[in-house]
Amino acid sequence: MPRFIATGSLIPQVYYAFSCHPNFRLLYLSSISILGLLAIITLLSPALSTPRFRPFRANLFLAMGSSAVIPATHVLCLYWDHPNVFVALGYEIATALSYFVGATFYVSRVPERWKPGAFDMAGHSHQIFHVFVVFGALAHCVTTLLIIDFSRASPSCGF
Repeated sequence: MPRFIATGSLIPQVYYAFSCHPNFRLLYLSSISILGLLAIITLLSPALSTPRFRPFRANLFLAMGSSAVIPATHVLCLYWDHPNVFVALGYEIATALSYFVGATFYVSRVPERWKPGAFDMAGHSHQIFHVFVVFGALAHCVTTLLIIDFSRASPSCGF
């Protein structure tokens, strides 16, 4: 169930960042929702849950994680002169890096591939993956709070 929650984690950021640009907000929210729906279908499909599709699932999760790049770049262009945008962007880059490192552990199956049986209880790649996902989620949460904060600071559309 936690995987389904992650599919909507970008929605508040897009909603608040594009509050003065409803057409772009609709475009980005629709794209994110479609990608999230694909992820949910993939997670619920027994055929796609086999080890054969592990790289496919990892790439889908990376696509979801990197789906923030276009809206973030757009916000950066719109509000270039606002310093908080750069702080939020830094946290979002930390989020992406954390997800990427976690997915790399997940796909490579390191360290258990190097020493089979030694990491069955602790230190397994799937556990490491989840630690990085939590770090990424925390950075993502800070980004969301920053965007909400500076969208409220200037209610006249424009951080």
